[in-house]
Amino acid sequence: MKTLTQVKMPVLTGIALLGLGLVSAFAQPVYPTSGTYSPQNTADGVGIIPPARSFDGNAIGIPQESDIDMGEVAGNPATVNFTSLGFGGYIILNFTEPFGQGEGNDVDVFETSYATPDCEVWPELADAYISQDGCNWVKVVSGACQNFSFDLPDNMPWAQYIKIIDVSVNSSFESIADGFDVDGARANYKSLMVPKAPGSPIFATGYDDFLQGTMKGSSNLPALNRRNPLKATLMPQMSDVSAAPNFVSLGFDKSSTAEIEGRITLKFDYTVFDVPGPDLFVYETTFNDGPLRTCDNYPEIAEFYGSNDNVTFTLLSADPSSNEPVSLPAGRLCRDGSLDFVNMPLSGGVRTIRFLRIIDKSTRSSSRFPGAADGYDVDGVIAYPCQLASGGKFAEMGQNNVPDEDGSVFFFGIYPNPATETITLNIETASVDQNYVINIFDMTGRKVQSESLNAASNTEVNHNMGIQGLPAGVYTISVEANGYKAVERLLKN
Repeated sequence: MKTLTQVKMPVLTGIALLGLGLVSAFAQPVYPTSGTYSPQNTADGVGIIPPARSFDGNAIGIPQESDIDMGEVAGNPATVNFTSLGFGGYIILNFTEPFGQGEGNDVDVFETSYATPDCEVWPELADAYISQDGCNWVKVVSGACQNFSFDLPDNMPWAQYIKIIDVSVNSSFESIADGFDVDGARANYKSLMVPKAPGSPIFATGYDDFLQGTMKGSSNLPALNRRNPLKATLMPQMSDVSAAPNFVSLGFDKSSTAEIEGRITLKFDYTVFDVPGPDLFVYETTFNDGPLRTCDNYPEIAEFYGSNDNVTFTLLSADPSSNEPVSLPAGRLCRDGSLDFVNMPLSGGVRTIRFLRIIDKSTRSSSRFPGAADGYDVDGVIAYPCQLASGGKFAEMGQNNVPDEDGSVFFFGIYPNPATETITLNIETASVDQNYVINIFDMTGRKVQSESLNAASNTEVNHNMGIQGLPAGVYTISVEANGYKAVERLLKN
C-alpha cells in the first residue's frame, strides 16, 4: 500500500505567504471596540442588574485589571470598571482588528470581584467562545473562575469576536449577586488577516502538498497551462465551457512509485463549519460537460479529506449527485459535488475544517479516457457565509444541479474577459420579472462596485458596466435576484 507523505512546513512568524495561504500575527495588544450585551437576572432569578453595573461600555477598550472598589455609586457606571452579566447572561466583544496566535496566552479576560476573593468562596464562572464572523462559534473555555486566559485552537487561529457567558451557579451566592463581572479582554497578538466583507463566500486562499501525477498515455506531466496549483484557489469559475484552463489538473497516480501522486491540499483563511445540508461545494472542470454525461461515461473521480491542523486528516462524507454511480466509495466525488463534515471530530463543540486534501482516484486504465487525459481537474471549492448557510438558495453558473422548475433561476456571462474599461454582463433572465443586484468584489472580499437593474422574464439582457476605476487584478462578480446568486471571475487589465 502506498504511503501519503506529509510535507512539514517551517514555523513562520509575522509573515503571510500567498501561495500557501498562511496567515500569521505579531505581538501587539488588541482590544474590543464594541459589544452586544444580553444581561440576565440576579441570583434570585427576579432581580435586575443595577444601572451602574449594566453599562456595556465598561467591558470595552483597555481593561483596568483591578479588583479594587472605586467607590461605587448607585446609578453611576463611571464608578465601576465592569459590566455584570447576570446569571446566564452574556456579552459579545467585537474587535475591529482581528487577533491571532503567538507565544504564551493569546487572550486574557479580566473579571472584577472586589477584594479578589478565592474561587471557592466566590465562584463566578464563565464559558468563552470565539468567532471570525460573529455567527459561527468555537468554544475555548468552560467554567473559568474570575480572570482567565486561553489560546486560539487549531480550528480557529484568528478571530474577531469573543462571547463570554455566565455559568455561575445561583445557589452558591446571595440573592442579589449579579454573576460574572466583565472588566474587559486583551488579545495579545494582532493578526495579519484581512477580514472579508460580511456575506462574502468562503474559498481556498492557498495550497500545500501539491504533487502532480502524469497523463494517462505517458509519463509526462499535464500541459503547462494545467500545472498551476493557484488555479484551484480563490473563487471557482464554475464553468465547463471549453476555453483556456481555469483549473489545475491533478494527474494520475503512478503505480511504480511508493508515494501517492495526483494530490493537492487547499487551505482556507476562514474556518469552514459544519452546517445543515452540504458544507462545501466542489467544482471540477470537464470541458463541454452536461447532464447526459454520467460518471460511467467520463469517470474523473477524487477522494476528499478534511483537517484543522494540516497533519491529521479525516475522510469526508461526499454527497452523491445524479451523475455518480451508487457504488462510488465513501469520500469520493465524480466531477462536481458537495461535501459534508459529519465525519470530522468535534473541536470546541463544532465540526470544522481549515484544510481540504484532494486525491485523484480516477482509473487510469479506463477506456473512457483518451491518452491525453490528466485526471481530476480542480476548478475550486466554495462555502457560503453563515447567514446564507441555512435556507439560502443559489444558482451556480455552468452546473447541472440547478432546480430548473424554480422560476427564479437565471444565468449570466461576462465579456470581454480580461477587460480594461468596460464589461458587458449577458444575463439570461428568469421566468419571472425581477430585480438583479450586481456586485463586484476584490480578492479580499471587499465590495468595490455595485449596480442593479430590473429585467423582464425569459429574455436576454446585455448590461454594460464601466470598470476603468478599478485597479488591475482579479475580481469576483456576483448577480443576485430573489435569493439566487450566480458568480463569475473577472480579470481586469
